[in-house]
Amino acid sequence: MKPETPVYSLFVVDKRKSTNYQELRGFVPKTLSLKFKGICKSLGQDINVGLEEAIANWIEKQQQQEDSPLSESSGVVAASTAPQAVPTIASVIDETLSNRDWALGRLAVDAEMSVERINELLEGDRASDSELQKLAQQLVKPDGEAWEEEELVDIRLAEDLKRRRQHKRSKK
Repeated sequence: MKPETPVYSLFVVDKRKSTNYQELRGFVPKTLSLKFKGICKSLGQDINVGLEEAIANWIEKQQQQEDSPLSESSGVVAASTAPQAVPTIASVIDETLSNRDWALGRLAVDAEMSVERINELLEGDRASDSELQKLAQQLVKPDGEAWEEEELVDIRLAEDLKRRRQHKRSKK
């Protein structure tokens, strides 16, 4: 399946402004990029045309693999004959936000703390003053506003008081 060659009349289509074209970006190994560009140049072919052809061929290959039944002797088992649902932006965002590992990783980066330390805090370990400073503005209240450092200090004081009371009860 080769992409249709655009037919031009008296004007050249500016692909950047045309609603029939969309920019697609990605990163490939440098050696692959250089080989691709070199082959396009040696053929006198525009890189965009080469990319269109490569993508169209890749899509055709994927569709052929979907359409062809896989034999059991090949050792490959088809996951499902039903087409997979195309995700929506909302479902992708929801999936990302519900991924606890991703959220912990993001918080760790933003607060400049390790995921391990954040897990310790989740288990009830006491946060230090510097950790409260790092967590301030990263943690969000149910109403969407960021927690202030003073508020986190107050919460820690309440936790400390609760620990002391529990410790006193356990001694009795």
